[in-house]
Amino acid sequence: MGKLVASVDDDVKARAAALYESMGVSLSTAVNMFLRQSLVDNGFPFKPTRHTPDGYPVPPAHSAYKFERSENGHVILPADWDDPEDGVYDRYAK
Repeated sequence: MGKLVASVDDDVKARAAALYESMGVSLSTAVNMFLRQSLVDNGFPFKPTRHTPDGYPVPPAHSAYKFERSENGHVILPADWDDPEDGVYDRYAK
């Protein structure tokens, strides 16, 4: 069996190792599972997505509606989507 050397942030490595150990597998086994599933799926075994700096998913470029975004990346809903009976979106109004 070959050896794989990868640079991983120490905190990420420790947290991932603890997670997989709690599931009954080693970090090495989890990496092997990831690589094998990548071969089965012919790519990532999950759909990688981009996120804004504060962690929100970025909608795909082909979205049916192009939302405006605030300076910090939050989606600004169109004014006509707001229900005047509640104040849910009022704090995000321009």
